[in-house]
Amino acid sequence: EIINQKCHDLKYQIHAIGQTSGVSNATIKEMENIIRIYDCQVKTGNKALDVILTEKSLLCGKKGINLTCIIDGDKLSFMSEADIYSLFGNAIDNAIEAVSDLEEDKKVIGVTVKTIRGFLSINLHNHYEKEIVFESGLPITTKSDKNYHGFGIKSIKSICDKYGGDLSIKCENHVFNLNLLFSADQIGAHFAEE
Repeated sequence: EIINQKCHDLKYQIHAIGQTSGVSNATIKEMENIIRIYDCQVKTGNKALDVILTEKSLLCGKKGINLTCIIDGDKLSFMSEADIYSLFGNAIDNAIEAVSDLEEDKKVIGVTVKTIRGFLSINLHNHYEKEIVFESGLPITTKSDKNYHGFGIKSIKSICDKYGGDLSIKCENHVFNLNLLFSADQIGAHFAEE
């Protein structure tokens, strides 16, 4: 926390120095990017999720992608660490690939984990441009070598099924929405009503 506070203070100090001493905008941006590495730590209440989100946050920062998270990580305690890594890693990697070549204002990925009326809802959404083709309710890979690609979404579906959840994918207005819904009864959890 001390490092995060110092990084926060440093950002303001660098900006002030740049305005008063004639340091180039490129130099200021470079210094801010270096400091951002320490500012990317994510704390959700779930250690496995914190690791994967911090890693993906750093990757997004390098690619100019805005990764936003509203997550109650405690609610994922029913899931194994390996499944958390795989589920969120695959979903975010797919989203990064989808937004990497888009214009700056569309380089946004949102991740939400929350409870709603006795259900745990996981949502990941991002913009996309390429046409998405579905087969058996799942998008198929756009890459030419289908033998080595397209397994991420199948892995997500498998994890969802393992815990008795429902997976749905909606693509509207060039926004991709991946939704997973788990009942408290299915996963043996007791969610407070929100």
